[in-house]
Amino acid sequence: MLPPGHTAIAYIAGKLTPKVSLPATVIGGLLPDVDICLILWPQFNQIHRLVTHNLLFIATLALLASLVVRQRRAVVCGLLWGGLLHLLVDACFDTNPSNGIGIALLWPFSTQYFSPINLLVPPQNPVTWHQPLAMFRQTMTGLWWEIPPCLVAIGLRQRLNRTKH
Repeated sequence: MLPPGHTAIAYIAGKLTPKVSLPATVIGGLLPDVDICLILWPQFNQIHRLVTHNLLFIATLALLASLVVRQRRAVVCGLLWGGLLHLLVDACFDTNPSNGIGIALLWPFSTQYFSPINLLVPPQNPVTWHQPLAMFRQTMTGLWWEIPPCLVAIGLRQRLNRTKH
């Protein structure tokens, strides 16, 4: 899933979950894809959904945040909640078999990829991240899965804004 879908899902979850920080939930929902800044690195395909898409990464970031932020509980819970949602979504919506279907949930203890169900069918001739433009085009075919959560998030935000006025 692309950042708009992850943002929408984290926003919806943050709005509907009491006692978590909404900004932290959205940030947690995006943080596992921080490795995208390494997309031009030749080994990117081998590390994407491995080093940052696991429970240790999410827990480490939440722990680090707990050391530097106020409202620790709300922020830590938001980061964990958003990060876990990101992992779940990527485990269930994956079209890139070149780096394993799903996520390496227990990395570094295991490199086995976890995908309880995959709701998308990987392409017959998948491209890799070594071909960023081709990969982007391939990824765009799954964009329609992101539209419903984005629409729900927009509607939720508009509804909540109307009730405040």
